[in-house]
Amino acid sequence: MQNFFWHNPTAVIFGQDTVKDLEAHLKADGIKGVLLVYGGKGTFRSGAYAQVTDMLTKAGIAFPEVNDVKPNPLIGKVREGIARVKAGGIDAVLPVGGGSAFDTAKAIAAGACYSGDVWDFFEGKAKPAKALPIYGVLTASASSSEVNNIAVISNPERESKTSFTSSLVYPKVSVIDPSFQFTLPEKQTVYGGVDIIAHILERVLDGDEGSELIDEQCYALIRTMMRVIPELIDDPKNYDARAEYALSGMMAHNGFLSVGRETRGDFSSHKMGHSVSMLFGAAHGASLSVMMPAWARYLCGDNPVPFARLGEAVFDIYDGTDDEKAADTIDALEDFFKDIKAPTTLRELGVKEGDLERLAQNAAKSAPFGSLKKLEPEDITEIYKLAY
Repeated sequence: MQNFFWHNPTAVIFGQDTVKDLEAHLKADGIKGVLLVYGGKGTFRSGAYAQVTDMLTKAGIAFPEVNDVKPNPLIGKVREGIARVKAGGIDAVLPVGGGSAFDTAKAIAAGACYSGDVWDFFEGKAKPAKALPIYGVLTASASSSEVNNIAVISNPERESKTSFTSSLVYPKVSVIDPSFQFTLPEKQTVYGGVDIIAHILERVLDGDEGSELIDEQCYALIRTMMRVIPELIDDPKNYDARAEYALSGMMAHNGFLSVGRETRGDFSSHKMGHSVSMLFGAAHGASLSVMMPAWARYLCGDNPVPFARLGEAVFDIYDGTDDEKAADTIDALEDFFKDIKAPTTLRELGVKEGDLERLAQNAAKSAPFGSLKKLEPEDITEIYKLAY
């Protein structure tokens, strides 16, 4: 196990009917006005918008809005929010939604305190020196953005979907009410669940064999997600299943699963998935259910052990050599994705064979990347071919 420093400052209020508990935190911090950041109909359908705005109204807190935040959120919406903050009267940013709303809110919170263009953070030209506080209400678990310091934003002009990290954009307080997720469309539950599983797999398949305790936490979380996703497909209003799904989502990418590891994880599948989302508009989780098995098949021949250990711990695969168990494990993972109706080929996402080179070129802008193996452009091309 490696030496580590881990600190997560986000306070979490978890449970049903807990939005009202956010008022005390806002008042204690002297917040007079928040920028309310959210998406569309789902925010209203869940009941979250009504509860949040009722709480803010009763507290006497103003809440100008930036709405219509899309999945794979766009830099244009971030810039719109920054302009609204700079117009005055706003002390904090309050996202209501899933990862897209939270990521947009983080970029706004940092960008509003910066004199240059916020995209500088994403290109590594500058780092945030200050940010407005963020108080969030989660309505869709997937990215752990409610408890981490990462913002992922798409810039169509640059054909780039990328991120920045800063300790300044950890949400100060996040409300996680699993009942807000009762009304999620089935696909969103499935794709959010795939994203949660992928965040865990990026750690446990990174090649680090010296973090057995953390690996065991990873295996337990994957088993939980594989149990509750089908339960929620059958009964979307199963509160206990929603709660375990939301708690697993919170734990998957808040930094804890990286402690003691040589790296924070591999994340090659995420990088290649980002290119699929950027260029073809695929849901983030859908890109991951396609790219992760392809990435695994490309690498497992030279690195069978982490895949074999995953097979033993999650899929009860004990027979055969490590190579055989690794291959069977990847097949089992892909079968699970198929069972929950997540795509497993690029063709299902509208990608044509002639598009593979464009995808590879886009992803290779940040090559080499990965920890199990440093992927060069030629590796990336081969993985997209396997995913096709």
